[in-house]
Amino acid sequence: MNNAVIYARYSSAGQNEQSIEGQLRICKEFAESKGFNIVKVYMDKAKSAWSDSEKRVDFNKMLTDAPSGTFQNIIVYKFDRFSRNRTDSMIHKARLKKEYGIKVLSATEPVSDDEGGEIYEMFLEWNDEKYSQRLSKRVRDGITTSVANGTYCGGSLNYGYKIRQELKAKYLEIDQEQADVLRFIFEQYANNTSKQDIADKLNAQGHRYRNKPFTSKTFDLWLRNEKYTGTFEYGGRTCENMYSQIIDKALFNKVQEKLDKNKYFAGGTATAREPYLLTGKLFCGECGTEMVSDGGTGKCGKKHHYYACKKKKKAECVKSRESKDRLERRVVFDVLDYMKDQKIVDDLAERIVEFYNDRTSESEMKSLNAKIQRTQDEAEKLTTKFIEAESKLLKASIEKRMTELETYLNDLEMQKSQIEIEKGNQTSKADIMNFIEYLMQGDIDNKDFQKSVIDNLIYKVFIIDKQVLVLFILGGYKHDDIDLDKLNKYLQEYVGVQTLSSMAGGK
Repeated sequence: MNNAVIYARYSSAGQNEQSIEGQLRICKEFAESKGFNIVKVYMDKAKSAWSDSEKRVDFNKMLTDAPSGTFQNIIVYKFDRFSRNRTDSMIHKARLKKEYGIKVLSATEPVSDDEGGEIYEMFLEWNDEKYSQRLSKRVRDGITTSVANGTYCGGSLNYGYKIRQELKAKYLEIDQEQADVLRFIFEQYANNTSKQDIADKLNAQGHRYRNKPFTSKTFDLWLRNEKYTGTFEYGGRTCENMYSQIIDKALFNKVQEKLDKNKYFAGGTATAREPYLLTGKLFCGECGTEMVSDGGTGKCGKKHHYYACKKKKKAECVKSRESKDRLERRVVFDVLDYMKDQKIVDDLAERIVEFYNDRTSESEMKSLNAKIQRTQDEAEKLTTKFIEAESKLLKASIEKRMTELETYLNDLEMQKSQIEIEKGNQTSKADIMNFIEYLMQGDIDNKDFQKSVIDNLIYKVFIIDKQVLVLFILGGYKHDDIDLDKLNKYLQEYVGVQTLSSMAGGK
């Protein structure tokens, strides 16, 4: 059978997002192109884009209907319609696929949004960083002509700029739409708006970064990037003619002062100044409740930071508090220890390369180009109809459809641009192995490194006293030599993607 259901979700705050009607129309066209038979449509309207699954009635109804065997595919407009929370998304998808053979498909995005994609994004960020470092070394070695002339040297393109080709030289010019977003971010932060509130406002306005919603961490580096002032240090020299100014220097300096005052980003709560890296991913093994930030001050005035079970705070659980720093280090150690197994590393590298090959394949690009062409053709026909229409009601209907097409076309073009960039940087298994080798050499005591590992490679951690169960995004392996009966009732749905380690030994 090739039965499918459609799941559509629309946030009332995001008025520039694709409408429910637009999502349904595009999902139905996608289903028709794949030969799927639509048996049901699930819709959640006017819900917060970041609300958890418990608040989405139709979403939960769809999960309840999954065991019936009446459908084998779930079609969404974009993967973030299924869930914008990576953890929830992966858990639900893994369960649907493992238990019921159901796949989640996007009508606009090629390749499944799975664990391979998560780690692949981590690799891309690392590769961009390595490219920039190599470029800087070459500049220091004497290749300064491009910098002196203001021509673009390559590397990762900063948000806010686009490339202009003149004969054989490339120059940077301002991308006005992205520049407006940057100015909004800097001005809002300078006026004491939190990063999360800024991200929420941008999402509500329909803005996206790399085709994904903004988060509070998206623009951490942007707020520190002096290139936006038009003057910066590069290769040991001051450069003033490569980047045009987007942010006024006075505004940039004001933001730097505020960043320095708030050098610790919020962790478990809005008032927490210490970064709680496992927030949202750590759960009590005694009762299954989320563990949150906690702390206190000792007799000598020294501050202590912990993770504590929510129910323990209400005297409803026996789980003791856990030292924040020790636990975060322990979890990262588990990841690196887990990846010492060559079989796991080989399998991981092959999966990432397979994901890359699927994502950048000719068939995917042809499919994307075909969608773009069909959308452009429809837009042209609607333009003619609008001009010829005499009824105001008909004109309004055409305008609504044109807005849907504009949003859809923009999403497709962004997808195409990103894939073309990735396709130009051929990814091999050797590249992935080099990345993993670099990862294994990371400083386990460095908070930035810990954050990178936890954010990208872990989606849940369960803990009872002195024992930790880490659920990796990598998945697929487990240690069979340790029994943890006490956690079984909480972990049944994760069988096959768990590894266990002891807290003993103070590693």
